[in-house]
Amino acid sequence: MSARGKHAEVAAYLDWAARHTLTVVRVLTMAQHLFELDPAEGVRALPAVLDAAAKRGLHVEIVALADTAGMPIDLEAHVRAIGAIAARYSNALVEIANEPGHQTQARALHDPDYVQRLAQLIPDGVPKALGSIEYGDGYGGGDYITWHAPRGEDHPITLANGADLLRRFKKPVISDEPIGAADSAVLGRRDDSPARFHDVAIRTKRAGMGATFHYEGGLQAKLPSKIEMACLSAWLEGLNSQRPMK
Repeated sequence: MSARGKHAEVAAYLDWAARHTLTVVRVLTMAQHLFELDPAEGVRALPAVLDAAAKRGLHVEIVALADTAGMPIDLEAHVRAIGAIAARYSNALVEIANEPGHQTQARALHDPDYVQRLAQLIPDGVPKALGSIEYGDGYGGGDYITWHAPRGEDHPITLANGADLLRRFKKPVISDEPIGAADSAVLGRRDDSPARFHDVAIRTKRAGMGATFHYEGGLQAKLPSKIEMACLSAWLEGLNSQRPMK
């Protein structure tokens, strides 16, 4: 949106996020499948997003690398450019690669040692994660860990495994892309039950993790539908609840 000059829409979305006490928005700096964003365009658009978020008290998790298998890119140059921008902002965090072991990512990113070397291109002082830990413990080498929890029918229950990640790695763990809300449930992908989102929030908090609200419209920075908003409201209530779980 920012790269296409839709600054008013960006501002409206960030205003909405701040009003609902959200604290972090997650952005891609390149993409091919979800939408088309050339890496150079992503780099140019990033400062405006960070500025707009900072004015609203929001942090930005910057995903440096996505869909790299199908896009020609100098991985190191792109990460270095992202790091140089992030270092100028106190509200910037960097995740080196989205789902680094996925087939949409370049083979080089399937090696956590290489991703760790890329992370060293990010200046000190910028919090960074290598990429979601389910692709191997080697991706736990950053300042914090991102985890895409399983999305089966029992997805709220599996969040308890986040406590084990915290014990093993002794650093912050973020449930970064849990099952998303949508107008209709899709097994293993989307859920439409506010009650389950309430449960997810409580279980995430109990495990000691940072919590993320993921939803279908958010993939394109759209404001939530009625059902998505009901799921968000229930999630926020659960996150802020002090009641013990049964």
